[in-house]
Amino acid sequence: MEKIVKNLQEGHAKLRKASEETNKRLNLVFEEQHHSKRHRDCLDQDINKLFNVYHNMKPQPQGYVMHNPYQPDDIKPDAMLMNESRSPSQYRDGDGMSYLEKEALKQLPEASSWPKFS
Repeated sequence: MEKIVKNLQEGHAKLRKASEETNKRLNLVFEEQHHSKRHRDCLDQDINKLFNVYHNMKPQPQGYVMHNPYQPDDIKPDAMLMNESRSPSQYRDGDGMSYLEKEALKQLPEASSWPKFS
């Protein structure tokens, strides 16, 4: 009976020791994960700061005025620059045709006078 009790006590001590080792390892893993998450958050903040600096240093397209450098969708054309830098052939109306294309269409004969192929 004493031998069984002694074996149980030794087994219990081994289990307790293994449990403590496991807890130490788990704590190390959790600390490492927490540290890496903090590190990732810091890296994300640094990346955002660098992106904002780069975005502010980027040359602006000619003819456009960037009102808010943090929102690239907020780009509006500057009418004066566009009018000076483009020729009439580059203007496109709402129908998508340039001035020269419209002039060329006026030169074409009516469709009724075109030859018919059968």
